[in-house]
Amino acid sequence: MTLKLLIDNEMISAQGDENLLTACLSAKLDVPYFCWHPAMGSVGSCRQCAVKIFRGPADATGQIVMACMTRLAPGMRVSINDPEATKFREAVVETVLTSHPHDCPVCEVAGECHLQDMTVLTGHATRRARHPKRTHRNQNLGPFIRHEMNRCIGCYRCVRFYRDTAGGEDFGVFGAAQNIYFGRAGDGALESNFAGNLVEVCPTGVFVDKPFSQNFRRKWDMRATPSVCPHCAVGCNITVNERGGEFRRVTNRFNATLNGYFLCDRGRFGTGFLNSKERLRLSRDRAGNTYSHAAARDKLTAVLREDDLIGIGSPRASVEANFALRELVGEANFYAGFSEFESAMLTAVLDIMRHIHLATLAEVEQADAVLILGDDPALVAPRLALALHQAATRAAAAWRAARDIPEWDAGAAAECTARIPFIIATTKPGWLDRVATQTIRTGVAEGLPPGAEAALRAAKRPLVVAGGDAATLASAANLALALRRAGVAAQLALLAPEANSVGLGLLNTRTLAQAQSAAAARHVLVLERDVLREPATGTALLASARSVTVLDHILTPTARAADLALSSASFAESDGTFINQEGRAQRYFKAIFGENDPPPAWALLRDAGLAAGRLANGQWETHADLLAAIATALPDLAPCALASPPVGGARPATLPHRHSGRTAAHAHLDVREPAPPKHADSPLGTTMEGPPIHQQHLAPVLWSPGWNSGQAINKQALAVEEVFLFEPSRPPLKRFECPTAPPDDRDLGAEELSNYAPAIIARRQAP
Repeated sequence: MTLKLLIDNEMISAQGDENLLTACLSAKLDVPYFCWHPAMGSVGSCRQCAVKIFRGPADATGQIVMACMTRLAPGMRVSINDPEATKFREAVVETVLTSHPHDCPVCEVAGECHLQDMTVLTGHATRRARHPKRTHRNQNLGPFIRHEMNRCIGCYRCVRFYRDTAGGEDFGVFGAAQNIYFGRAGDGALESNFAGNLVEVCPTGVFVDKPFSQNFRRKWDMRATPSVCPHCAVGCNITVNERGGEFRRVTNRFNATLNGYFLCDRGRFGTGFLNSKERLRLSRDRAGNTYSHAAARDKLTAVLREDDLIGIGSPRASVEANFALRELVGEANFYAGFSEFESAMLTAVLDIMRHIHLATLAEVEQADAVLILGDDPALVAPRLALALHQAATRAAAAWRAARDIPEWDAGAAAECTARIPFIIATTKPGWLDRVATQTIRTGVAEGLPPGAEAALRAAKRPLVVAGGDAATLASAANLALALRRAGVAAQLALLAPEANSVGLGLLNTRTLAQAQSAAAARHVLVLERDVLREPATGTALLASARSVTVLDHILTPTARAADLALSSASFAESDGTFINQEGRAQRYFKAIFGENDPPPAWALLRDAGLAAGRLANGQWETHADLLAAIATALPDLAPCALASPPVGGARPATLPHRHSGRTAAHAHLDVREPAPPKHADSPLGTTMEGPPIHQQHLAPVLWSPGWNSGQAINKQALAVEEVFLFEPSRPPLKRFECPTAPPDDRDLGAEELSNYAPAIIARRQAP
């Protein structure tokens, strides 16, 4: 229901289920706040969003209320700029700042601090307090987070996220009155896999990104580029920050139907592999000789002139790179390189995906009954696990609200932990067991858990989540189809292994064992893959091949053992496309511009292929040309060309409009400012210049007038491409076949790239 509100004599429209603060922000009106968060709601603890409402046309006095706690009503008359409300808000900020250390010059959050923004917004400039400030001892919270408790303003966001949203148990609030403390009972690494979100949830600098603080730059000095997380098949949207050609950090990029406001710690800190000492910066041979990029291309050209070639693709390489390798060696000589187990799994995933719409994370959060079969989502797809946890949390909150049970009533806590049927049938205990109503340590081959189907039939929006062997996936799909035929709006979510497993599977699903059989006395090209992760098969392949050439950005054991290891660009140094486990095509863009960047794998293959005569002159001149070729050769992948705006025209700036120090950054080399980098394949610009933010389709820099922090997301509408490979309405099947699965020898959650990130290595527990 749409309502009309009169705010400071301006008529605005708002949705009836919003609160007054949300309505004001949506209308681009400036109302300061601290404790409210769009994903966590309102608690009214900070008293910062004070406005005045008037009861009827005759009311000239009005009443001060907290906007975040005020429901909308038809004909509501509101004043943000009323002198009493303005003075009230200014007094709140003054009180908050009396014990704040005012350490902005040395605080990593300065320049993107919500407290700074709100202080300026309220007009506060002086403080009358003369008493000693309260002080706290900081804790060691592990390799991800640095603790600066003296900056705390008591908004309770951190504990609300950590305990209520993410389900963490080792973090809380201690003390009382003016002496509250947010932290752990004692020093130690935060145990939640989502602890890194405290950095963005906190409106000040209490929780600092520790790896970033060791390689720090101000927000206005860093390039910001939209990207896609490379660590699992969920495909969370991220922003990659760089400065001077060097990776700095990853932050969450809001996507309403995918990751929303939060990332897992692997996605936030695992990208530290970009600065790993294991980076393959220069191409090298087995003897340790290094080669320039031009010399490396010539080496690859010589290999491509051979006739007996096979290629092995990678689920962590882009669709474009895998396709380029497939075209150069020929379809018959290209191998996806999956294990037998993964090959059967991906075959089943693709078959199901063609006939059933798979649930987005936003739909997962709205489920009112959940059945999990096979793999543990917390290990394979952590952000999906958080969405499942939120579904249980929402149900518990609704159950509590319907009975007027306060959140602090410990006696009712156990009873309302999960008020929806939440059934888990996995082989081992997992993180989601805490919200389960039923857990069974079994396999799906032994049948569905007792009562599971009845519970799903009784729900309005049931969800089946499945991962693992092909039989489990097929059984889950058959159950979802049966529920739909019974008139139940059932949803299905499937777990895929890696960032582009689905994209690679659409090229083919042939196994590494098949590649090893074909590799004898032949030249083998390996794309961004460590085949020695399957020790027996990988060792036999390397031993039997005539030569092995690896294209990668990490010096993996396979790259070390190869005859030639060619340096290629990582996801942050190139443009490409990943297909996530929903069948969603997502583009990532070149985010890092260094002095001597290695070429993207697809461009290196193209240039060598042209020189070797395997491609026609002028073929794939641009990234768009390559996407067009993919669409022609593989119609299933044609939507990849629509996953980003076309290149050309005014391009959104990836540098903030306050970007500074460009000349100083290079002054030790040349006092003249260098020319900005050129990159014709991206729809994003490489300078500060571009269309106004409100006119940008892809807004790389998160900013709104007066809002420099991440809270600008609530003032700036981000456009996100929703491109799925298969249409929502797909030809249904009566039943999916349940094949016998080969042995499962996977190590769940052991994703490759994050194992090279220093912060992840430091957090890794001993076996």
